[in-house]
Amino acid sequence: MSSTFEFTRSLPRLHYRVQGPRAGGLPQQTFVLAHALGCDLTLWDALADHLAEHACVVRYDQRGHGASDAPAGSYAMAQLADDAARLIAELALGPVTWVGLSLGGMVGQELALRHPQCVQALVLANTTSSYPAEARAGWAQRIAGIRAGGLEAIVDGALQRWFHADFHAAQPGVVAHWRERVLGCDAAGYVACCQAIAAVDTTARLPRIEVPALVMAGALDQGTPVAMAATIARGIPGARLVVLPDASHLSVLEQPVAFKEALQDWLQAVAA
Repeated sequence: MSSTFEFTRSLPRLHYRVQGPRAGGLPQQTFVLAHALGCDLTLWDALADHLAEHACVVRYDQRGHGASDAPAGSYAMAQLADDAARLIAELALGPVTWVGLSLGGMVGQELALRHPQCVQALVLANTTSSYPAEARAGWAQRIAGIRAGGLEAIVDGALQRWFHADFHAAQPGVVAHWRERVLGCDAAGYVACCQAIAAVDTTARLPRIEVPALVMAGALDQGTPVAMAATIARGIPGARLVVLPDASHLSVLEQPVAFKEALQDWLQAVAA
């Protein structure tokens, strides 16, 4: 299968890319990669290229992001999960290995609960199953800041959470690139996704997830710290928890090799 960029026929339109397998023949498995708030499908460029050697890899822009539609009004995590299920059904992917980071991990949890036929395995990176009251208040402040001053009002704070200080110093070009990505988001769509994130609440339902799960955390992640990942790993039967050193929130960018190796080790264990 060649690499293609497309849009779903159903609405809201979701922009997606399909890659692999480059090695030819039938794919060994199918991955769907779901990005974080303020990002787009390019978050996964390096990992998708690696996985597409032997697998079919689908990544997409969530509603309100990238080239996907940004419907008016607030969003709920259930809607974002339904978007994912719609994409999987429209492309006739069958059950997939879902790899989601931050917002993408929240969508993955809800997808596995609402549409279990869509998921055969879950990778949940730098994410949470719920927020305490003070964190929900922080989301309300972020939304108010955007409404008062646009995405410019919150972008630099987001970048401080996404990347640790050493990465900022060593990779200023990467940081600048992702700053522009955030500013390129639809502001109303970003706010609507913030509302969905603030209300995320899957903790009590996690034991109902019956597929293998890898939960990944960044040791330096302030937005979704290790304790949140541990809660998810305890809740999903048989889940594995991996903590990546020297990684903040966008661990797949800060520690791409460690992220890939942790994923590969787990995939081999699941297949054994």
